[in-house]
Amino acid sequence: MSVTAKNFYRRPLPETCIEFSSELGKKLFTEALLKGSANIYFKLASQFRTQDEPAYCGLSTLVMVLNALEVDPEKVWKAPWRFYHETMLDCCVPLENIKKSGINLQQFSCLATCNRLKSSVSYGENNSDYLEKFRKSLVNSVRSDDKVLVASYDRSVLGQTGTGHFSPLAAYHADTDQVLIMDVARFKYPPHWVKLEILQKALCSLDPSTKKPRGFVELELRKGTRPLIMYGLKAYVNVNDSDFATSVISWKEFLLCDPLEDEEEEFQLCCRKFGQCFTPHALCCTQKTFDADQKNSCTECSSEHNEACRLICAEIRKTQFAEVFSSSAVAALLVAWPFEHGYSERSDRIGNLAEKYKKNFSAETINEMNQLTTQIRTLICCSKPPVIININKPEVPPSKCSKNKIGESCSCANDVHL
Repeated sequence: MSVTAKNFYRRPLPETCIEFSSELGKKLFTEALLKGSANIYFKLASQFRTQDEPAYCGLSTLVMVLNALEVDPEKVWKAPWRFYHETMLDCCVPLENIKKSGINLQQFSCLATCNRLKSSVSYGENNSDYLEKFRKSLVNSVRSDDKVLVASYDRSVLGQTGTGHFSPLAAYHADTDQVLIMDVARFKYPPHWVKLEILQKALCSLDPSTKKPRGFVELELRKGTRPLIMYGLKAYVNVNDSDFATSVISWKEFLLCDPLEDEEEEFQLCCRKFGQCFTPHALCCTQKTFDADQKNSCTECSSEHNEACRLICAEIRKTQFAEVFSSSAVAALLVAWPFEHGYSERSDRIGNLAEKYKKNFSAETINEMNQLTTQIRTLICCSKPPVIININKPEVPPSKCSKNKIGESCSCANDVHL
């Protein structure tokens, strides 16, 4: 770097913030600790991270939370250790994209959910009811040792440089109504206390990428689960959010059509349409492709999960869906698809068949399907453009199909290329 290039060694905290290591900061922490309002601090402090990239505040915050809550990623970071690192959090947004522009609150929640956390998002509101809700959630978190509150806020409202930022909240001082922010950009600002009312205003700032306010997220481990080990979505690999959203729209529009009279033809048509929409997004095992996952092969299973992978693969291949697809990954997506009961007759038929198979699955496969359903739901919510179906309904519609015209039969079957 040129000696004339502008660079910085940290930033001074503005008057709105109290440095954690200052005498007053220590006093606030001691009093909060004695009142039981800093329990979660120790879990977070033991895993405190400095973000590796300028735009990694969201990823580093989530890694800190996952490791603090002792979530086993069930994949190796550095042999032989299993431990979360930012490079593992690529299920919702490409890491290269995150390096450039970071993540928004919706994407943060998607990543948390895909990694076995319960994630409850509360978008910022500038009123007293929201402030009370924020305070109640904060107290519930800091007095526990298994719940973490993460703030997505605008730094400039606090008088700091920069705009959007993520960091976990570790303690609360009730007498002064201040919260301790464990700032993951430690190269810029140290941990600090700030008035809860000021932080609330920072949560209300609009995120230009979503046109929605920022906010806070309540996180805790979904117990009794394990991460996906066999199947998944690769909406981030060689395709973008728009491609995935378009596939979802096409599939949901197809489900609105009237089913064919012949049940076998109807089943084949549904499978072909699903494959047409989602084969590019299907992921087998921990690899980025499923080329080697052919009709009678599960050789790509990781060694440490080999037995579980083989069981899951075998049970998916016993379904009628797997007889249609060349890869079990696409069949797994269809079995795990979050069908909405009552959405349409076609949707209910295929959804009921999927549920029938699930009832006979082993615990390993049920967990895999539940986790896959969660990933599908969260990626649908995070995909761009939003998955919205515009249906031009005639006055007396003969069918729910958006492409159907009065007096004409449904034409959606013609859209499925054989």
